[in-house]
Amino acid sequence: MSYLNTQKLVPRLVPTLNNLHEFTPVEEYDLNSVLPAPKAPLETTLVIVEPFIPLKHAESLSHAFCSLPGGDPDIWFYPYPKGKPFESKEETLIYVEKQRLRANLLTFAVTDRKSGDLAGIMSLGCDPAQATLDVKLMGLKIFPKFRGTHVFIHGCYLLLSYALDPVKEGGLGLVRVGWRTPPENVQSQKGGRKSWTLERRGYEVLRSLSELGPRFAVSRSFRA
Repeated sequence: MSYLNTQKLVPRLVPTLNNLHEFTPVEEYDLNSVLPAPKAPLETTLVIVEPFIPLKHAESLSHAFCSLPGGDPDIWFYPYPKGKPFESKEETLIYVEKQRLRANLLTFAVTDRKSGDLAGIMSLGCDPAQATLDVKLMGLKIFPKFRGTHVFIHGCYLLLSYALDPVKEGGLGLVRVGWRTPPENVQSQKGGRKSWTLERRGYEVLRSLSELGPRFAVSRSFRA
């Protein structure tokens, strides 16, 4: 299908509570990204990856973000800088809108084909001011019940392929994809190394790219 995408490189905007696009129709929802959306959903036999649309995906994402963690709390699943469960759907909608207003980002929903359930979200991000043809795979939030399944591998494979495949083959024709993660997030680092085996186009580590604020850096454990 065709997505509305009239991105504008403007200073970071603040979401307004009366315009969170909870009920905006798919064809009217502006992705607002410098990265083009795929012309059709990306698919394998097990997952579907498509641009995140609140009308289709926000309810399931909100349920995941508002759910208490299990026996192994993962602060990295909950959006920065809070690092703990949301208390309302409105918080999720505000988070999604903040992401949408970042024109250098394009967020995708990952749906499990067998169950039809939303299984997580992933994003591609870039620096609109740079001249190099590269993006970062970032903002991965795999729902707890889908961890350790096919969702992570298949979702990453589809986004890596979309980013690196030539334009004539339906991709973005980029030359490099990075994996951004803080040193404290060991699971994400393992995931990055695993995902890179999918495309086998080279792997190296870039250190000290940026810093997290001290408020979040010391928050390494969750307390309800």
